[in-house]
Amino acid sequence: MLFKLYCKITLLVCLILGITEAKFYDNNLSFFEDKPRSIAKDYYIYRYLKEHKVTSKEAWELIQMSKNLNMTLFHLFAKQVDDKEIKKISKCLKMSAKALLKEDEICLAVGLSLYDLTKLNKKEIRSLKTKLSTYYISKFFPIFYSDKPFEELNKLNTRDFLTLYNSVGSTYRKLHLDHKLSKEKIKEIEKDPKINQMIKLIVTSPKIKNINKSLLYIEPNNPKLDHKSLFFLALNALKQKNDEKSLKYLKEAYKKAYYKMDKDKVLFWQYKITNDKKYRDELFKSFDLNIYTLLAGVKNNRIIVSNATGKKENFNISDPFNWTKLLDEIKNKDSIQLKNLAQNFYYANTLPYFTFIMEKTSGYKDHYFAMPYKNFLSNADKKRIALIYAIARQESRLVPSAVSHSYALGMMQFMPFLAKAIAKQEKFKNFDLDYMFKPEIALKFANIHLNYLEKYLFNPLLVAYAYNGGIGFTKRVLKSGLFKDGEFEPYMSMELIPYDESREYGKKVLANYATYMQILGENLDLKELLKQLLEPKKSDKFRN
Repeated sequence: MLFKLYCKITLLVCLILGITEAKFYDNNLSFFEDKPRSIAKDYYIYRYLKEHKVTSKEAWELIQMSKNLNMTLFHLFAKQVDDKEIKKISKCLKMSAKALLKEDEICLAVGLSLYDLTKLNKKEIRSLKTKLSTYYISKFFPIFYSDKPFEELNKLNTRDFLTLYNSVGSTYRKLHLDHKLSKEKIKEIEKDPKINQMIKLIVTSPKIKNINKSLLYIEPNNPKLDHKSLFFLALNALKQKNDEKSLKYLKEAYKKAYYKMDKDKVLFWQYKITNDKKYRDELFKSFDLNIYTLLAGVKNNRIIVSNATGKKENFNISDPFNWTKLLDEIKNKDSIQLKNLAQNFYYANTLPYFTFIMEKTSGYKDHYFAMPYKNFLSNADKKRIALIYAIARQESRLVPSAVSHSYALGMMQFMPFLAKAIAKQEKFKNFDLDYMFKPEIALKFANIHLNYLEKYLFNPLLVAYAYNGGIGFTKRVLKSGLFKDGEFEPYMSMELIPYDESREYGKKVLANYATYMQILGENLDLKELLKQLLEPKKSDKFRN
């Protein structure tokens, strides 16, 4: 039976990769036939499966046409396909740890994770020994029912040690695994690339107090370390009052950084630590526009404020497949061809496409700041206009019909559930999710959502975190101890946001915001704005 399940999963992967030939049988699926494999097509397959009762054959046809089978799409497919094993996989993947205890060996093997084990008591974990004795996960059981889990963890080989540490969740790590590691153990586990994830998890957890001291044993020239982990090691060394070691990590982090923003980040911190002007002078040479160059006072002469008039006919900006086709067209063109193509979109309604192509033409050294569809923001003040454009520029490059891998929609990238909730709240009759591809709707909903976020959060950086990671995530960040008075604050806290995407998103939105405020003629003291994070206002209800 296990082999049968394996074959079915393999078949699904093959279908997604297009290895087997897709077949179309039913005319009511004709909408999908001429659409290219793309995230946009996956979104419409998701909608079709969610909104229609389809036959098993139709479900298979649809899934064959998709590009990426994410879990959202898989569970919808499993619900409609007539296949017991696939339905079982879906069911088991969604079950809680407690519920899985009542299931058979196959379901446990599919659904049970190391994180799930942290939700079970010792007796429950012992009961799994017989059922799962031949599975890889069983070797970790003794750690979870031991009275001294850290000692048991130290007995594991490098691969298993890092697998468990990186999988169990921050609460378990704090309660049971926050003990100093020996230098010998560090030397053993730092040979594995998984050490990079472990470093990030330790350094970005403000509740960890002991194991982080062991990270100082890691040598900066370790070839297994990537740029991010070297940077986190530098921050950790700073927290341990070891500036000399921090600078060694930063030196290696600079060498391994690929993106200009990451190199600028290192220079910024080298200057913060040493006050040596050579780092600031190097930062001033940067062509990039980011939070670090702005804080250093770099006057970027490659900011281009784009405006255009007129309307491009015969191009529907609300059709996500037009954006998909344009992205494919852009891929193989040289700079001259790209410039010529860009001119075809130099109109008011297609300005985001023009700026996107022109930035690519410059190798992303020119920074275009457009403010399209501004007529739909006529009642907003300059701060709100700057914030909306700052978010939209980061979310979608202001493209009205953008669709993300998680099916966030439009220039403001609203998740379907949030768009529907706002539509219901606003009594929007006959609302359809495709309305989110219309700039006037996207901007209206953005205003409504930002009104809600700003009831709780007073600073645009915090609003950006909430827009990306959710208001619950931002609440946990504020309650975790970040953004409190201390050396190198609030910059240290900005680097220690635990969720990678939200951490970088916040910095980029803030850089966009500062630039748009400047374009709108508003003076903004960015350093002062960030200092406010250390002085919570009454409106910041999450810290009261």
